[in-house]
Amino acid sequence: MKRYLFTPGPVPLDGRVSSAMARPVAGHRSREFSTLLLRVQNRLRDLLRSTEPVPLVPGSGTGALEALAVNFTGPGSKVISLSCGVFGERFREIARRSGAEVVSFDIEPGKPCLPEDVRDACMIHPDADVLLLTHNETSTGVCNPLEEICRALPKERPLVLVDAVSSLGVVPLYPEKWGVDAIASCSQKGLMAPPGLGICWLSPRAREVLSKGREASSVFFDLKAFLKGFEKEMPSVPYTPPVTVIYALDAALEGIFNEGAQKRFAARRRFALALAEGFESMGLELLVGQKEYRSPGVTAVKIPEMRAESVREALDGMGLETAGGQGKLNGHIFRVGHFTWEGWPEICLILGSVWAACREVGISLREPDLKNVREVYEREDTPCGKSL
Repeated sequence: MKRYLFTPGPVPLDGRVSSAMARPVAGHRSREFSTLLLRVQNRLRDLLRSTEPVPLVPGSGTGALEALAVNFTGPGSKVISLSCGVFGERFREIARRSGAEVVSFDIEPGKPCLPEDVRDACMIHPDADVLLLTHNETSTGVCNPLEEICRALPKERPLVLVDAVSSLGVVPLYPEKWGVDAIASCSQKGLMAPPGLGICWLSPRAREVLSKGREASSVFFDLKAFLKGFEKEMPSVPYTPPVTVIYALDAALEGIFNEGAQKRFAARRRFALALAEGFESMGLELLVGQKEYRSPGVTAVKIPEMRAESVREALDGMGLETAGGQGKLNGHIFRVGHFTWEGWPEICLILGSVWAACREVGISLREPDLKNVREVYEREDTPCGKSL
């Protein structure tokens, strides 16, 4: 039986991306590797609309978050953390373990962090050194209005460190223009490559703080060492990288730019809108009630009577792998990832399978209204620069 991967990371790989990993491995001190690294750097900069370096850190998105924390937080620093889900809490915990004083503000799961929430937190704690935010909360399917949040911050603001693990490559993300100071992301979600790379970006302000600040509490995640490698004519990395994953990321980025980043963003939003229309036409409720804050990359669906895991098991038996709820949402929701090239056939596959899985476990639903779903999917005026 053919299986379909609809988890919010890792994601199914395009054939070109998989083939790239079969190339002979170049030494990471070779000119060939430096050329590859420079090309990947330039593509990531173009995606972010920035000229600043983008260190590639061996590891995952959590590794990239830890890289930010060990370089910008620690004993004596005060951190404001706004969280609307499990991954906001994870970023907070990483900062806490660095020895920082963490002030926490929690948003109800399924609700966004709004500009006024963040501004008020900064006004209450004007002595904070760092602000932690999540752009796209993978555990709930909320996409926070990061650009608007940054615009609302007071002039004298802390360093803004952003979890962009599941937003980079799926939605517009222009940290330099918006006033973000650092982002952490990864290879295996919106960039559509295999797991194995954490991705960071630092603003000039963040690099200045780094140059004058404390020594990183980690040798492996010392971003100064990674930045030093980009001062050379041919860039390098301080430690052995996952070379084959970088080959794959190079191929994935080429695919994004061949399609056109703006077209890709709009396509993911159309898919998310159409999928939401289909679920709601069946009588299912999405966790994120406010349409304008629904993620283009992951959709969280409520299942009554804590039967989400039963539905997921039925879907698994049909060959569809989805993700469950995390933390307090365990058993209440299941999540569908759609970060890659999914289109109309996948919408029909997901909706039909969910309808059948619910019937299998005794949940009665209406059949999806595919006529309306198709109309939503075919809209050409879906914005890609704003929320849904």
